[in-house]
Amino acid sequence: MAVRTRPRRPALAAAAAVLAVFGLLAAFAPLFTSLDPVATDTSATSLPPGSSGHPLGTDLLGRDLWTRMLYGARTSLLVGLSAAAITVGFGMLVGGLAAVAPRWLDGLIARTADILLALPLLVVVLALAAVAGPSLGLVIAAIAVTSWMPVALIVRAELRSRRERLYIRAAYALGLSRWQVMRRHLLPGALPPVASIAAFEVGHAILTESTLSFLGLGVPPNRPSWGNLLTEAQSHLLTGEWYTVAIPAAAVVATIIAVNVVAGAISGPSEGRTW
Repeated sequence: MAVRTRPRRPALAAAAAVLAVFGLLAAFAPLFTSLDPVATDTSATSLPPGSSGHPLGTDLLGRDLWTRMLYGARTSLLVGLSAAAITVGFGMLVGGLAAVAPRWLDGLIARTADILLALPLLVVVLALAAVAGPSLGLVIAAIAVTSWMPVALIVRAELRSRRERLYIRAAYALGLSRWQVMRRHLLPGALPPVASIAAFEVGHAILTESTLSFLGLGVPPNRPSWGNLLTEAQSHLLTGEWYTVAIPAAAVVATIIAVNVVAGAISGPSEGRTW
């Protein structure tokens, strides 16, 4: 949708290229490296970028940073896409239900969303970690549980603003069922803002995964992710091995900026337009 809206914008083209490159590198990581991301080599520890056989260097255990970045991209992008899909799907379901439900159920859903919006993410993660322990599923679940409310409230507001319009009344007069009106006329009108939120949620999920992994509450240490790379590199800040921090941090920042540019392209052209 973003590419169709403003294909000549240089910033959008650059953002799409960044996301495409990261996606291809993550999907076909074995084609770009023959090393194991968790294999150690005591004879090649703390090598700087540009070393023979290690373009991004190695860490204190001799693990190749290029390989760990590739496989870490798999984890971080998987978290971003999965959490965003669950967030948007569940948010649209709840928001659509609230828009057509009786007044008491609509109010209950809206108040529940308001209460959950005030709930800190860290509290939810700590509660889930106490029950299930740190894992990839925990990260995705924590992000989805604390992020679906804005999607639901926006879908609810969009549908409520449209359901009294003349073309909706005409659809009911022609004999269309409530589900047919929702699917054909109401939901398509809510797609542009939801698509924008979906794009932002991908970046939010990647940043959240990095933060939780940095705090030791996210992806297990034996699974490479950009957040885990930052966690392992925090002890290197004063040792001169700046690249162990700069490289994964740059990947996170570049991905989030690119996603935000795409999200802006999706939401901007939708104003004043019927999709």
